[in-house]
Amino acid sequence: MAGRRELVIPDFSSDEEEREFWETHDIRDYDDGPADIAWNIRDETKKRVTLRLQPSLIDELKEFAAEVDLPYQTLTRALIRRGLEQARRERAERRAAVEAGQRE
Repeated sequence: MAGRRELVIPDFSSDEEEREFWETHDIRDYDDGPADIAWNIRDETKKRVTLRLQPSLIDELKEFAAEVDLPYQTLTRALIRRGLEQARRERAERRAAVEAGQRE
């Protein structure tokens, strides 16, 4: 895009620092290609699962995957992992808040 300032993904000193960064930034603003996208996709054995998704959601996944130059199944795995990590973090934060409230 003309006049658009190119954003650079910073180097992170820890996974936590990277998670915090992506919680407040949109990957679509960083158009540097897949080498600069830290999806944290582990190279491990995979097991096939059947997951029923709406065709419109699959289309959205494929469209976004093309934007970030990743295969859509790879992108989907990364998004599921990120969502799970975020849900666990939020749950731990809620539990900590409840425990802190009980101590007061």
